Amino acid sequence: MVILVVVGGGEDSEDVAETITVAADMARVYEEELIALNVISNDEFLKEQQGKTSIADVRSEPIERYENEAAARAKTLVEGVLDDPTNVTYMGRVADPADGIVKVGQEVDARFIVIGARRKSPVGKAIFGSTTQSVLLSADRPVVTVMEE
Repeated sequence: MVILVVVGGGEDSEDVAETITVAADMARVYEEELIALNVISNDEFLKEQQGKTSIADVRSEPIERYENEAAARAKTLVEGVLDDPTNVTYMGRVADPADGIVKVGQEVDARFIVIGARRKSPVGKAIFGSTTQSVLLSADRPVVTVMEE
């Protein structure tokens, strides 16, 4: 099993640092591998694909390239926080963020998914939803949320 930490997605560096630190501490305590995941949304990806409107219309090479870039971003973020990131694996995905996180959690058999969460009013949560909320509701394994101010 592993600890899966979600990084990226527009978080500021202080917020992502706290999420990474919590996940690294959990990996150490549970003696599990740490996997850092950065998900690029389908919409963000398609904006760069010269008028394509569906992931199905895109050849696999650009998707693989973007996933590699997402993994590299995860690596940059983690290396900026941890003193010794040698036991970390980096992954990137192009997907709906919540679905991508849950799917990777299943693929790697994550013991925990660790994700940052912003404080929102109850009305804001009901109207706008959030990736964190969607992961909490659809994950088939424990999700640890690191609350951000």
